[in-house]
Amino acid sequence: MSGALKHFFDQIYYPCLDDTRGRPFGYWVHGGNDVTGAVRAIEAVTTGLGWRRAAEPVTVTGAPGRADTEACWELGAVLAAGLAG
Repeated sequence: MSGALKHFFDQIYYPCLDDTRGRPFGYWVHGGNDVTGAVRAIEAVTTGLGWRRAAEPVTVTGAPGRADTEACWELGAVLAAGLAG
């Protein structure tokens, strides 16, 4: 997981623990040749927070292609639709 995302989780974990349970979330990860550690870490933290994954994560290894960009767009659309009600 990126340092920025870890810092974000470190800052919000306890203040948001009770107030954000059940909230939807989604994520994408990109790595040179492996993203399993990042996926595992994000899943562990969000499970602890009680967040609800709204869509499957987009995982990209190597150079992102057009299909990866479209998958990220679709992820954003699913999240936006879920938040809109």
